[in-house]
Amino acid sequence: MGAELHKLRYWLAAARPVGHGMIAIPLLWGQALALLTTQQFYWQWFVIIHGFGVLCQIYALFLNDYADETLDRLNQNYWLSGGSRVIPDGHLSGQQLFAASFAALLGLLLLGATGYTLGRDWMPIFAGLAIALGWTYSLAPIKSSYRGYGEFHQSLSCGAFLPLTAFYLQAGSLVDFPWWLVLPVCLIFFAGNIITAIPDTASDKIGGKLSYPVRHGGAKARRDALVILLLAYLLVMVIGIPANSWLPRLVAGLLISGPAIAMLLYVYQSGLVADAEASNRASCKRFILLTTLTQLWVMLLWSILLFRLGLQNA
Repeated sequence: MGAELHKLRYWLAAARPVGHGMIAIPLLWGQALALLTTQQFYWQWFVIIHGFGVLCQIYALFLNDYADETLDRLNQNYWLSGGSRVIPDGHLSGQQLFAASFAALLGLLLLGATGYTLGRDWMPIFAGLAIALGWTYSLAPIKSSYRGYGEFHQSLSCGAFLPLTAFYLQAGSLVDFPWWLVLPVCLIFFAGNIITAIPDTASDKIGGKLSYPVRHGGAKARRDALVILLLAYLLVMVIGIPANSWLPRLVAGLLISGPAIAMLLYVYQSGLVADAEASNRASCKRFILLTTLTQLWVMLLWSILLFRLGLQNA
């Protein structure tokens, strides 16, 4: 029994629950938009949407660990990156994770069929896209994370695809989806991919993985990530706050984006752009932690505001 529990712990580690916010938050944001735009929200679909998100995460991360096995064995500088470590540490094999990813794939197909039977005709298409996005990030023939397109892939997957899926399942249509709001979310996840790739720079370079820090260097990657996040947070203030009778738009925008922008300015002024090389573990961790906190702050506060306004209008 003890051995089985240990094995279960390793499978849980491979699923990386600590990183689930990257999946769950854009799904929440998409549902908040659906409530605000269409005044529709169903708990049944809430459960299905987040089950879909869990399966997407397991599928994509198991494949990613399998594909990155060689790089992860080289990587000694990981933090919020470098895979789940279950393969390099000898707890599970790459083949085990690859085989298990197909269980998640089957789950996505079943959810697609379930959604279809419940009146969401496009749900099998969304399930198929989730499978394709998870596969092509790490594996041939596209292998976008290795060919220098990982940040675009994550931007479209988490910043557009997940919110669109959540909106569609709650609203039943994409006719009323406010497409312009995808831009700041895509920018946030574009920068997020750059940030989490920073600790892996040395092993990625050796293994031929053309991540943003490998292509442009660590200092430029960190500076660009700050600029992209700043642009995203300013866009949230300008186009992301709907008119309402509860909270003035300027106040809401400052509440959501203001602290995040202040944190970015602090990161810049503190010298972390220059100092936070992967080899400088303390500074690297600090840079990642502070910039990631700004992403969480903006996405969560923005989602809460949209839910609040949606409930007000319902």
